[in-house]
Amino acid sequence: AFKGIDLNDIWNYAKNLKPFPVFLVVVSGVFGNFLRSYRWTLLLRPLKSESEPKISQFNSFYAVAIGYAVNVFAPRGGEVARLLSICKSEKLPWAGVLPTLLIDRLLDVAFLLAVFGLTLLILPPALLNAMPWLKSGGLVLLFAVIVGLVALPFTGAIFARLLKIPVVQNILSENLRTKLFQLADQFNQGTLSLKNMAILPLVTLVSICIWFTYWLNFYLMVLAFGLEGVIDAAQCLIIFAIGSIGSLIPTPSSAGGFHLLVKEAAVMTAKLNPAQAIAFATVLHFVTIIVVSLLPALVLWLYKRYRHK
Repeated sequence: AFKGIDLNDIWNYAKNLKPFPVFLVVVSGVFGNFLRSYRWTLLLRPLKSESEPKISQFNSFYAVAIGYAVNVFAPRGGEVARLLSICKSEKLPWAGVLPTLLIDRLLDVAFLLAVFGLTLLILPPALLNAMPWLKSGGLVLLFAVIVGLVALPFTGAIFARLLKIPVVQNILSENLRTKLFQLADQFNQGTLSLKNMAILPLVTLVSICIWFTYWLNFYLMVLAFGLEGVIDAAQCLIIFAIGSIGSLIPTPSSAGGFHLLVKEAAVMTAKLNPAQAIAFATVLHFVTIIVVSLLPALVLWLYKRYRHK
């Protein structure tokens, strides 16, 4: 990501940042994590009976914050920390919580694909004229995501029916079939909220808002660097879509992959100087992934200790 880049050039671009948009990035990032914790409480709701207290929003947000903080140092370790935190604070069985984490990630993958599909529809005309199949590809991708989201609540039941097919039963051992049936049952438990027509639209709306805050982080950083005359909202969406792939690479705090893809996307889309593009990626990464992950976790941890005392 930094190969061939003078670090002094990066500093020269970064030191002239406008502070207020950077502050708004922090606010937007924390709010996005709060929305994620709220969506998780919706997915966890069926694990509590009507006589029990509802899932605490504070406990959910604390678990999400701790999970992101752990991810800064241990890739994907945050999922374990998040699971242990909510199970301890809400006294929930981990076997019931685990499928909700999987559903949470599947929703993210679906919306990431949707962002890609939308991005393919707004590529520059010159690129679309050269490769017209990109537009039809974007439409197909969006359609596939919609079908996938509709089918997601019924995946566990579909999987269980497939396991009952005679051919499948002959291939799989009884022990393996039992484990797969248990997995299908757990997956079915994790998708109960998505089968509730009163909750599903809310989950969808919150998911859209979550991904809007992610794009907003990018655009606010465009304003912080004073690049609004170079990068418009549509170009920012393209950079965001490509850069989001970097967050899927399992490195500590997504370092490296995020920087490289955001830099390359900014250079190709907006013709930025590579040093300016890597400065943009570095500051964006530090604020949205390091600061937004560690600061809330530290504040909430100190608050819990103080409240406990």
